[in-house]
Amino acid sequence: MILLSQLEAELIIKVVVSGIFGAMIGIERKGGPRGAGMRTFSLICMGSALFTVISVWGFSSGEPSRIAAQIVTGIGFIGAGVIWRQREEAIHGITTAAAIWVSSAVGMSVGVGFYALSFAVTVFTMLVLSRGHPISKAKENIQSKFAPECEGEPHSHPE
Repeated sequence: MILLSQLEAELIIKVVVSGIFGAMIGIERKGGPRGAGMRTFSLICMGSALFTVISVWGFSSGEPSRIAAQIVTGIGFIGAGVIWRQREEAIHGITTAAAIWVSSAVGMSVGVGFYALSFAVTVFTMLVLSRGHPISKAKENIQSKFAPECEGEPHSHPE
């Protein structure tokens, strides 16, 4: 029988919760030919949370923010690895890289105990990444109302 201290149980919960939040962010990315999916986002989020709790609880001396800075740097390299250029005109992977960056930040946030903030950012990130993004839909609706149907003809609106 394994007995965990209250601290160990709390730290395990933080890493598990961060893995769930990372998976939530990665769910949308799973549907297509993306550079990263649900497992990747979950692992990045958990790893960031784990490094964060280790930096806060694992060392008796030192500055925990130094580890946080290194997480950001490391995630930058991972993000750079998913960005690629196709021909001269198209660059792919920037959204995936940004989502990886946010996923890491969510993991760090969970690692220091900001559960509500982490959940809110996770949900908003899911909205931004979803194909039915509310801001994009609103922009499309506005453009369709004001864009001419044909060149030279104004768009008519039924009253």
